[in-house]
Amino acid sequence: MVQVFSEVGRLRRVVIQAPGLAHERMLPAHIEPSSPHYALFDDLIDVVQARREHAQLSAVLQSVAEVHQFEDLVVDVLAQKDARSQVLDAVSGQCRLSDGDRTTLEGLEPTALMRSLLVGTLGGEIDGQELFPPIPNLIFTRDLAAVVGRLVVVGSASKLARRRESALTWTVVDHHPIFAGARVSEASRHGRRSMPLTIEGGDVLVLSPSLVCIGASERTSWSMIVQLADELLASGISRVLVVEMPKQRSSMHLDTVFTQTHWDHCAVYRPLLQRGSREEASITRLRQGNEGIIVEKLSGNLLECLADEGHTLSPTFCGGGHPVHEQREQWTDGANYVALGPGIVVGYARNIHTARHMEEAGFEVMDPPTFLSCFDAEYNGSANDLFNSGRRMAIHIRGSELSRGRGGPRCLTFPLHRD
Repeated sequence: MVQVFSEVGRLRRVVIQAPGLAHERMLPAHIEPSSPHYALFDDLIDVVQARREHAQLSAVLQSVAEVHQFEDLVVDVLAQKDARSQVLDAVSGQCRLSDGDRTTLEGLEPTALMRSLLVGTLGGEIDGQELFPPIPNLIFTRDLAAVVGRLVVVGSASKLARRRESALTWTVVDHHPIFAGARVSEASRHGRRSMPLTIEGGDVLVLSPSLVCIGASERTSWSMIVQLADELLASGISRVLVVEMPKQRSSMHLDTVFTQTHWDHCAVYRPLLQRGSREEASITRLRQGNEGIIVEKLSGNLLECLADEGHTLSPTFCGGGHPVHEQREQWTDGANYVALGPGIVVGYARNIHTARHMEEAGFEVMDPPTFLSCFDAEYNGSANDLFNSGRRMAIHIRGSELSRGRGGPRCLTFPLHRD
């Protein structure tokens, strides 16, 4: 079963993807924005260190939740003939595979085919025959899809570098038993066929069973938001707040500037809220009327509008709200936290000014070994006891390499099930 009715309910099941051969195959052309093979990364990362950083995240997640590697889900479905044909049809259309290359791919066993699709070479080896560019952004599983209530919203990538990820995600959602019986968004199905209908999971935040925030960002289009809102409003959501953001790489998704860390607390990039700021976000409310969706332009900033909706949040400002620190730490995802449960969140250690202000808000800032030791010694490994304790913890993993891909811990996780 899939269900997500909030950003901070206890995490039960989540999908992640560790860095690997796709990153080892990245070349300077893949980090050059003018290149046709631009992969959206800022630099060639130290893959060994990135794997260590990701392993810290995985260990923390595994302490409280069931964790799945996306590539394992792909391998599972590629054993099915229909799934294999589906993904190869999609990839062939995107990358113009020759008939011979497609035939060769069809003959690979599931693990070798998965590696080929991720790494971009025949068989998935670094020095194998090149078929297409690697897809290093797959580590940011949040953007593959979002669960809103019990509806699965499959991502429709706006950037060419991520469209193979969308094809893989559709194949998993359509064929993997973990999604058996799940209801898939019809707006997503339309986006699968129409590129103007683009959305990524980093722009979708589920604030409550009745309230969803969606970022109108450089990656998520208004045309998709309207179609998705129409579907959500017909299925139990009472209002959708659309956060109109600057179309810029530094704030490519809503969760790069705003995430919820407790029922009554959030981390936010201050310029998003400042009237007259170049990065101020405007808020529009969508709700169901007798003759269709009612669109209302709101006058307050995001936190003021949320308070008006009965969802009051006290903020910790990215970089402590300092005009220099906030820009630097927003670039390295200072506001991008993922919650294991209410008040227990994971962020990046490199954002030291944000961490200091999390402490001032009552969060105990610690590294993963300290958290895991505390979890075992004080709670005997019981997640129920941890979450019932009322403690607030900000677990900060190393993120010096992972952040070069322009994503934080929320970006690195795709929750399937929260209490």
